[in-house]
Amino acid sequence: MIKPGFLRIFRRSIPSALLLGLLLLPVERQAHAWEPIDNFFNGLEMFGNLPSEVNQLQKSYQDTVNELNDAKADIQSYRDEMEGYKDQITQLNDQNARLDQQNQQLQATVAALNAAQQERDSSARTMKIIIFVLIGLFVGYFLLIRVLRLGLRGRR
Repeated sequence: MIKPGFLRIFRRSIPSALLLGLLLLPVERQAHAWEPIDNFFNGLEMFGNLPSEVNQLQKSYQDTVNELNDAKADIQSYRDEMEGYKDQITQLNDQNARLDQQNQQLQATVAALNAAQQERDSSARTMKIIIFVLIGLFVGYFLLIRVLRLGLRGRR
């Protein structure tokens, strides 16, 4: 059973507590009077949203990992292509060296053939000159003999 003195003190203290509570609440910031409770509920709401944010982060991480793996695969394919290009360049350089050597041999052969052709042309020119000189001497000899015969006949 509750004592009658307690009830009387309790009845007098309730209006005083309410008046004190109203005085302690700031008039201008009434919206913030419930701030600790609001913070608690906001915290619970944020805690409830954490799994979806974690899922979003996991999805974003997985997307990033996939992009990274794709980039690695692209880089590897580029490296493989570059190795192929290096092999082709090496083969082309070897072929170029062989072609340079063949070109030098052909140039030497062409130079030798040109020298031989010039020598043949020179000897052909010399032979033509000799033949024309011989024909001239032969014709001159016969003409000289005819002229001398005619000259000697005319004096007789």
